Amino acid sequence: MTKYPPFPIHPALIPFLKEHNGSSTDEEACQPANIASFFDAQASLIPVPEVHVEAKQVVAGPHKTKVNLTIIRPIGSENSILPALLYMHGGGWIMGSFITHGSLVRRLAIELPAVIVFVDYSLSPDVKYPVALEECYDALCWTAENAAELRIDPKKIAAGGDSAGGNLTAALALLAKERNNDVLTSQVLYYPALDNRCDTPSFEQFKDDSFLPKKAMEYVWDAYALPEKREQVLVAPGRASIDQLDGLPPALVVTAQTDVLQSEGEDYAKKLAKAGVETLPVRYLGVRHGFLTEPPLKGQAKAAIAQTVYYLRNIWRMDSKM
Repeated sequence: MTKYPPFPIHPALIPFLKEHNGSSTDEEACQPANIASFFDAQASLIPVPEVHVEAKQVVAGPHKTKVNLTIIRPIGSENSILPALLYMHGGGWIMGSFITHGSLVRRLAIELPAVIVFVDYSLSPDVKYPVALEECYDALCWTAENAAELRIDPKKIAAGGDSAGGNLTAALALLAKERNNDVLTSQVLYYPALDNRCDTPSFEQFKDDSFLPKKAMEYVWDAYALPEKREQVLVAPGRASIDQLDGLPPALVVTAQTDVLQSEGEDYAKKLAKAGVETLPVRYLGVRHGFLTEPPLKGQAKAAIAQTVYYLRNIWRMDSKM
């Protein structure tokens, strides 16, 4: 395993990381791969709703890339044509998986109902931008091209993601526009990471947050993209101009009250609206970054899921119930 700088995790978690990974030093315990393994193990203990799950590797996109996907369908929907949500998980590009996000995407699949195409993109720092983004684009192409086999409606495909996955969702919408791909009907951004300057008001206010401090975000940005690419819009969509945002699909932008990423998410929503993009920004009070995947689910998380369901069903012109 390649050795990287240790991730700045809360010191209280280090003994648990050592025990889980059999690490002899703090530095070894805090390697990105070890932290990813630890959180996968913790998430695997959480009960999840029953759905139909199929893991598969596909070859897709303009470069015929191998992409790992997990396809989720509600039980009993095998013969139904459903909308699709391409989902990119959070975890700072260095961790996160179908295990950590299984409960969330299962709930979305059941409550929408929809087929969730979960992208198991390659993690940093083992790979750098644009690898993960290109894999997400390839997954989008594959989903659209295989709509009949997947039993999804090709006119009802949305993309969504949380945190780093929110970044990939926003960048995917921009990349699809750049490549004249008009498949996406909507983008759902949960507390997205969009601006690698890390200098917004919420970064100053919550820079010492115990869950996601400023130094942790600086670490994952460094892990994700090389310095010479940091200013590119597809790395940091918050840097996009109004002209670049013009013509993007409608957006639901969810932010958390106690989160270093709050300001950039809300700033992006304002820029989208200024560009003429139909945008719904919502800040949930009393919760921190990651609240949609933090057990047990708080009322705000359940409300955000219900709002997503209502929002997408309206985009797709399905019967909506609250």
